[in-house]
Amino acid sequence: MKLVDLTQPWGDRMPTWPQFEAIQVTDITTHHRDGKSTVLVRTNMHTGTHIDAPIHYWPTGKHLGEIPIGDLYGTGLVIDLRPITKPWSYYSLKDVLSCLPNGEQIREGDVVILYTGWDRYNWTKPTRDDVTYFASMDHSLYVRVRYFRPDLVKEYEAQTGKPIDETLPMKDFEHVHYHMAKANIPMLENLGGEIAEVAGRRIEIGAFPWRWVNGEGCICRVVAFQP
Repeated sequence: MKLVDLTQPWGDRMPTWPQFEAIQVTDITTHHRDGKSTVLVRTNMHTGTHIDAPIHYWPTGKHLGEIPIGDLYGTGLVIDLRPITKPWSYYSLKDVLSCLPNGEQIREGDVVILYTGWDRYNWTKPTRDDVTYFASMDHSLYVRVRYFRPDLVKEYEAQTGKPIDETLPMKDFEHVHYHMAKANIPMLENLGGEIAEVAGRRIEIGAFPWRWVNGEGCICRVVAFQP
């Protein structure tokens, strides 16, 4: 069995969502003073590779402590969207199905991973670009970045040649997050690591957050298991 890490490295200098404060890591004990190292971490759980529990966007959705461990492991299909990915891409169901691996289909109960190749812009890569990276299951301007960066809205409108409210109407704001949460389906965001190794393949996948009562999201380790 080969394990493929689909988790991007985590660290106190990694960028966070624009509305979140920076990660803070401070020493509680140190080797030279106390003979051991212990640190205190202050972070939002939606930083780096993480899971969204349904309760994050739906008040009656499951929290992390209610998700059975069996629901955090299963057969997954890594759909390689790199051939159709470009800045400000919006993926329809038709687009996604057109990128299915030969001979494959999405089966009932599958874990579906959409691989855009945008992991190359994360904070650990020489091609790092924090503005371009903004990774979300919803379109980058269907989240609150739309309010923080009006300059990016103008850039998007220049590319499409249409007002943003025409192509990304507010009635669908954060639609994927709300739709998945209402259906009690957890989501993974900001995958990375060696994900390119399994692009376009069917894999066994596990995502392991804390068993956190009332937890609405959690940094987690995501692993592909290959025979």
